[in-house]
Amino acid sequence: MGAGPSAQGGRPRPERDLRAERAAALARRGAAAAATDSGVDHLVCACGGERYGVPLAAVAQVLPSRPATPMPGAVPALDGLVALSGRIVGVLSLARALGRPDPASDADAAAGHMIVLRGVHPQPLALAVDRVLGIARAPGAVAAAGAGAADPDRLGNEAASVYAPASGAAGDGRPDFVVIDLPRLLRRALP
Repeated sequence: MGAGPSAQGGRPRPERDLRAERAAALARRGAAAAATDSGVDHLVCACGGERYGVPLAAVAQVLPSRPATPMPGAVPALDGLVALSGRIVGVLSLARALGRPDPASDADAAAGHMIVLRGVHPQPLALAVDRVLGIARAPGAVAAAGAGAADPDRLGNEAASVYAPASGAAGDGRPDFVVIDLPRLLRRALP
């Protein structure tokens, strides 16, 4: 199917490279999808009546809560120590580290979760939370705005860096959450 005469006026029709057009269209579609999908995944957890997001890259594992051995003279946010896979891990109460009230009862704490962290502190650490809700993506612009900015949304807490609407269609059931700046949280909780 070369450049033959067209049905309109007998002029030759230019040859179309359909493969190149399709490749260009797919590249545009991929770029648009990447632009809408940019963001940072967070493990969203409940602490009291609030939802907080811990960057998923800093999460090693999530476990059911277990009793921690208290440390005399420890910082107030430290619940104690637990043994995990042959290591001693410090367990921080996320509520106390953020200056929030403790869970209402010991039964609530026993039903909670521990988020074991990686790469955020020289010592192995875990965060004690009421429960883990799931994974949500904070839009890239929101996640970037929270990185390195001290309390940009005036949340009253430097460790709670920015409020992030979870990505997805409106009403899809994904909760909004406050992004936790782990380095700031740990500097504040473990002086």
